[in-house]
Amino acid sequence: MSGSFIIRKATPQDVNGIAFVMEQAKKAMPNPQWFVADGRPWIEEHITGHGFTMVATAPVGGAEETIAFFMVAFPKSPETNLGFGFLEEDRLGMVAHMDSAAVLPAYRGHHLQGRLLEEAEKELARYPQKYLFCTVHPDNQASLHTMQRHGYVVVGTKTKYGGLLRHVLFKEKEAGEGAPRPNILVSACLLGVHCRYNGKGVLEGWIKDWIGKVNWIPACPETLGGLATPRDPAERQGERVVTATGTDVTCQYQKGAREALALARVFGCRCAVLKERSPSCGHGVIYDGTHTKALAHGDGVTAEWLKAHGIAVFGESEEKKLKDFMDGRVDLW
Repeated sequence: MSGSFIIRKATPQDVNGIAFVMEQAKKAMPNPQWFVADGRPWIEEHITGHGFTMVATAPVGGAEETIAFFMVAFPKSPETNLGFGFLEEDRLGMVAHMDSAAVLPAYRGHHLQGRLLEEAEKELARYPQKYLFCTVHPDNQASLHTMQRHGYVVVGTKTKYGGLLRHVLFKEKEAGEGAPRPNILVSACLLGVHCRYNGKGVLEGWIKDWIGKVNWIPACPETLGGLATPRDPAERQGERVVTATGTDVTCQYQKGAREALALARVFGCRCAVLKERSPSCGHGVIYDGTHTKALAHGDGVTAEWLKAHGIAVFGESEEKKLKDFMDGRVDLW
């Protein structure tokens, strides 16, 4: 809580409140070109998908009313990326848009936009994006001063949003001591947990070295799917997963993939380090389904599922690729 206001991350239940604030702010703007209101799909998308939103609420009649919001968006393409023309191409994947902010007219004067911006930047410390951009109409002095007071610098002035003039402002995120570390999903066996089919696990050296730099979120999709340890070895045969004794365990592997994705979402994981060649965790190359240790191109069930939902997957031999990813390699996003 901040004074009589509560500032927190928005949930899908906040969509109506955010839409109302957006509508009222648009009506109250001295110049309608200062603020471009977005529709409900855009709001929903930037609560659960391509970004996040911070809201401020106040007690009204025994309930909490949404009185302000600040939206952070992760651009989907170079063409819509505000960093385009200001950053090298391989840095565009590390851009976050400090996209949209509004305060109900009755609550102006409490510096809510700035306070929401500060909370949004704290939340961004959990994400790999490090180049922060926003746009402000040149005549919107209140918003311009708020962003400049928080370290944003005007780097250009362009026509945006169908021909509307906008300053483009930029700030590089500072990690800072004590900043939250990124959360990365990892196959539990790579942390030494004894959950492999043979009852073993091995703590990978570099993964151990990264403890303290990142928060490893361990998961074993096969045990999450209900399989015992130890268990019969299994391999993927097309869409099915079959053990060496002929038992179909596809349902357990699919359940494990769903549970791993759910865990990744809870912790905001943008990437995962998974056991190579595994029928659940392998990516790029897995055992070919003949139970002869022959290899084939393909993904394990969990790796495939995570990739399909926008989570980058790396194997235990790909420390360098993970480093590149975290440094902003746009081709890995």
